[in-house]
Amino acid sequence: MSSNKVLVLDISKKLFFVHIIFLFFMTIFRVVFFSYYSELDSFSNFSFDIAKMLFLGFRIDLTVIGYIQVIPTLFIIALFYLNKDKFFKIFQNFLIYYLFIFYFIVTLLFLADFGFYSYFKDHLNILFFGLFEDDTVALLKTFWENYSVVPILITFTFYLIFLFFIIKKIFKNNSENSKLIFLIKIPFIFFIFLILFNFFIIRGTFGMYPLGKMIPNVSANEYINKMSQNGVRAFITAYDVRNKFKKSKIDYIKETGFENNIVDAFKIHKKSSNIDEQNLLNNITYRTKKIDNEDYNVVVIMVESFGMPILKYQSEEFDIMGNLKKHFEEDILFTNIISEGDGTIASLEALLLNIPYRPNSFPFSQSDYAQTSFTFSPAFLYNAKGYNTSFIYGGDSTWRDLGKFVKYQDYKTVEGKQDIFSSIKITQKESEYFHPWGIYDEYLYDHILNKLEISNGKEMILALSTNNHPPYNIPNGYKSKILSYSEDLKNHITGDFSLAEQRLKSYGYALDSVGTFLDKFKQSRFKENTIVVITADNNTIEGIMKYDDNPIFTSKNIPIYFYLPQKLKEKLEIDTTVAGSQKDIFPTLYNLTLKDTKYLSIGNNLFDKIHPHFGFNGSMIVNNGSEVRKLNNLKETSEDELVNYYKASLAVTEYLINNKEE
Repeated sequence: MSSNKVLVLDISKKLFFVHIIFLFFMTIFRVVFFSYYSELDSFSNFSFDIAKMLFLGFRIDLTVIGYIQVIPTLFIIALFYLNKDKFFKIFQNFLIYYLFIFYFIVTLLFLADFGFYSYFKDHLNILFFGLFEDDTVALLKTFWENYSVVPILITFTFYLIFLFFIIKKIFKNNSENSKLIFLIKIPFIFFIFLILFNFFIIRGTFGMYPLGKMIPNVSANEYINKMSQNGVRAFITAYDVRNKFKKSKIDYIKETGFENNIVDAFKIHKKSSNIDEQNLLNNITYRTKKIDNEDYNVVVIMVESFGMPILKYQSEEFDIMGNLKKHFEEDILFTNIISEGDGTIASLEALLLNIPYRPNSFPFSQSDYAQTSFTFSPAFLYNAKGYNTSFIYGGDSTWRDLGKFVKYQDYKTVEGKQDIFSSIKITQKESEYFHPWGIYDEYLYDHILNKLEISNGKEMILALSTNNHPPYNIPNGYKSKILSYSEDLKNHITGDFSLAEQRLKSYGYALDSVGTFLDKFKQSRFKENTIVVITADNNTIEGIMKYDDNPIFTSKNIPIYFYLPQKLKEKLEIDTTVAGSQKDIFPTLYNLTLKDTKYLSIGNNLFDKIHPHFGFNGSMIVNNGSEVRKLNNLKETSEDELVNYYKASLAVTEYLINNKEE
């Protein structure tokens, strides 16, 4: 047994050294990650917090090593009692490749986390899995065009060679271990200790919750707290959330604490104890109060990634708004607005179905609801009133199975990029009209104008643009109106500024295009009988920006713009400072366009001064007036009226979905 003891110690020592070296690499990566995306003006003010973050990060990295070490630990024990030297030699060779493969996987997840953060300003979350359900070819093109792929691959290859060389060198090295034989004097106790130690580093703490499940804050600065996490643990958490939804749907009534008292949720949502308890849906059923007898077309445009915060830097030199600027100044602009979701599909489905986005929920179009008709949603109401209903997407309608799902929502016409392309006059090579995610925005808007032109009735059009999206292409003939960048702006951009420039120019093109659309629209006959709404899906530019004021709100801030015919506008008193989100757009439109019509809604008419107004975001954020709150999870209890209103509204939303047939 003594030779076996020496072999056990030898392999254990080599594993220890290899893990320590890789932990060093992981720490270096965290330092690079932290520095690259840093939102701090000065490190010196947070030096102690940064040190605590790095130590906590080391502990979290150690939990990853703990998982990798489980199999070697079990094999070491088994081989000791088998007492066959040749098995130890085979096992030692196996470990070289075992460790290399797992370290390779860990490295890939770290790199994926690094890239993901540049777009979503967060570690890997459930949105990560949505990337694989997007257009794969477009994703590859995005990566190719936004990053120096060849140098990255060369560097990564050298890293892998170096990593393999280190692992092999350590395991092939023969060292003296006889002096350490005392450590394994009583093998049973040594192995119990080894198992307990392995378990402890996986758990990471003596506290109630394992470190990967509950990561404590080390600073008052949110960015520093984020940097403790790593890509592997973030991926595991996101995977658990995704599986939880796919295997057993999240019960939002239970999650929000209203499992046995849904009536209370309706009372909180209605801000009244006097509600209809027999038919709860009556409490969210309203009747429109149209103020004239005119018929109006409705055009709602969701502009990809059109966040508000960057607009504060608008100037003659940094003309990021282009032709849209004058329209925002002339017409009705709500600015106290947050996006329902942090990804396109989340906010789009909230708008499509006229309901709030439920945190961590899976897209309806790719779930059991893919062929469900939500008859309380907008197209059903507009079709019943004689409108032609159209959904137009600047990309492929197969994206996330959206085209099929939209048809079930009663849109009579569903069009994608090829339908748009076939409707325009071709004057260039076909490739000049497209970018990897779809057709350039200007052609989408021309298609909308053409649809209004040839219409023989009332139109309700919902459109989603694609242009302000990675890899941030703009048409070859388009000249950016962004001439320079102020030092103030540069100081608020995090990460690679050259990539940020691409994003900002694409953003500028998207806004300029929708501004040009409004120029043409206001010169047409439709300006007298058409209402136009322009909003965004989210503010993904938050991934490269730091904010000085109210970052919880600012990072989710998007616009809702209304163009109203002058005669209608003069009849309304509008407070554009009210809070809101996409759930409030169609209740507002119903009251402008549909006469004496019943509708179901969680959101409120933005032009109604009587009802309170709230914005919801899927990161569990709610705002009202100048107040904003962020929940850590839906189960947390609170006396805060704003928090409880948000939770109650989510419970009411779930009740509506579960009882949609009623």
